[in-house]
Amino acid sequence: MSDEQNIRVDVDPITGEITREIEPTEEESAEKQLWGKNPARAQAMRDLMFNELTEHIESQGIPDDKKWEMMFIMAVNSTLDLLFDSPTTDVAMETSYCFDNMLGLALANKKYEVDIMKEARKAIEGVDRSKFKSDEDYINAVHEFEEQWWDMGQPALGMRSPNDAIYETLGKYRLNEE
Repeated sequence: MSDEQNIRVDVDPITGEITREIEPTEEESAEKQLWGKNPARAQAMRDLMFNELTEHIESQGIPDDKKWEMMFIMAVNSTLDLLFDSPTTDVAMETSYCFDNMLGLALANKKYEVDIMKEARKAIEGVDRSKFKSDEDYINAVHEFEEQWWDMGQPALGMRSPNDAIYETLGKYRLNEE
């Protein structure tokens, strides 16, 4: 058992039964909250909007070959509305910028058939630790190299920098505009 884990002890006031439970770490709690609940969230959102979306699509006379696409677009749009309406405006704005950048990264990966994050990791792993006097110097060099790497032309991206490839990809959808 890790020193970081907390054990919660509960005593039932009626029966006197003692139960012990290992409380999850902060990381485990975050993982459960952020991703572990997504299947249940998807079912809840189905219950919230599926019938209404289906009825709306049927009432619009959309051709059968476009109904699934329209359903997808409407569902994602509704989900994004819920996502960005829930936090304060400043948190929603930051979340939207982060979401757009991750979307741009995923679209650039698809367009160029590459995993940009994997390419970045490979490049960063190429920084030779033995060339630095201290761990601090090495860490600073890695951070500096990473910052520069995102603006360097990459063969896998047609010699575009990762930042440019993402920005250009977002431009197709006007998501790089203020």
